[in-house]
Amino acid sequence: MIACIEGNIIAKDNSSLIVNVGGLGYRVFVTNELLADTLLGQSIKLMTHLVVKEDSQTLYGFLANEDLGLFTLLISVSGIGPKIAIAILSSSKTSELRTAISHGDSAIFTAISGVGLKTAQRLILELRSKIGAVDLDGGISDSEDVISAMTSLGYNMYEIRKVIGKVPANLPLNDKVKEALKLLG
Repeated sequence: MIACIEGNIIAKDNSSLIVNVGGLGYRVFVTNELLADTLLGQSIKLMTHLVVKEDSQTLYGFLANEDLGLFTLLISVSGIGPKIAIAILSSSKTSELRTAISHGDSAIFTAISGVGLKTAQRLILELRSKIGAVDLDGGISDSEDVISAMTSLGYNMYEIRKVIGKVPANLPLNDKVKEALKLLG
């Protein structure tokens, strides 16, 4: 199995990079963010996952082991193939996806083409115990209470997640909710 590759980018298209490694060009499918952040001629090292099928061998690449780990977990879920897993990883940061899984937020996944509500729920159900409890960015110790309050006010997890990391951790709970509401307004 090809675990990582290092070389120069010699071509790009809308979903992959071609990396020249010792005279061989490897097509590596990557996330949209990685695709946008790379330039032709740039040297790159990618952690990779090789998917071997009867009629193809496809390489998927990631800058961080954390992204590769989440990709591997995603494709272990029934109904999630490598292309959908890349689409999921392209939709949000790995930390946000882990938070969504640990908090049972299916909205972030159903917004992705090819992922319906049942698939999103199955993904959360199967991966929640593997991901474990994930704290939200910003170090808010009573984040569950803030999330609960925001949810009861009608906000979804996608909206909440966009602002919760910006709420100062040193505020009382009521003020945290008020600050989150200001950021949403």
